[in-house]
This record gives sequence, structure tokens and C-alpha cells, in this order.
Amino acid sequence: MKNFIILTIVFLTFANANVQIVTSKSCKLESISKSDVKKLFMLKKTEIDKEKIKVIDSTNKELYNDFIVTYLNKSVRKIKTYWVRMLFTGKKIPPKKLSLEDLKKLDDKETCHFAYVAKENDMPKEWKIIKIK
Repeated sequence: MKNFIILTIVFLTFANANVQIVTSKSCKLESISKSDVKKLFMLKKTEIDKEKIKVIDSTNKELYNDFIVTYLNKSVRKIKTYWVRMLFTGKKIPPKKLSLEDLKKLDDKETCHFAYVAKENDMPKEWKIIKIK
């Protein structure tokens, strides 16, 4: 049983390594902390260094689940519970979900958007990878 758990953890670590945080070209930020990524995607923070940021989640369930485990350090179940609670209390609405194709077609060039993709070659043409500190 211990070996199974260890193999699962190792597999998940390597499987999740391909999630990249990307930003639209209008963002001036070059790097961000993992803590800030968590706060942004849970909408506990909406700006960094006086720059308003809009986050976008993926409609791809596998990518979404990998992102939650890798960057939010939560289980998918806990995140669902969090968003249900936020919606029920009227405090927050979850980020908009877009497919990779819709993300590539996003035409808002003035707003700083944060999203995530599976790998560099999936990245929309006008976007850039942001470094995670």
C-alpha cells in the first residue's frame, strides 16, 4: 500500500509539471509568487502592483484539476465547496472558463488576463509565460 501511495505522488508530481501560467501581452508583470497565483485564482486578490488582473479558468477538466493541485494546493472537492459557498453568500463569482480555442480568440488587448495552459506550445500566440517565484 505504501508503494502505491508513493508511486501515485510521484506520478502526480510529474503529470502536473506541464501546467504553465500565461498572461496576455498587456500585463507588465514578469514574475509572480505561487502565493499570489493562489490568491488571484481564488479571487482573494484582483491586482498586483496596481495592475488589475482578470483570471480565466480552463474548460479542460484534466488541466483544471492539475492546476488546482499544483498551484492552489487544494483538492478539487475543496475548491468546488469554496465556490459554492462564495456563490451562496454572494461574495464572489468564479472566474470565467474558456477553452483553449476561445482563449486564443480572446480579443481584449487592454486587460491583463491570467490563464494556464498544458504546455508552452498550447499557449495563445499573443500571450507570454510568467515566471513563478
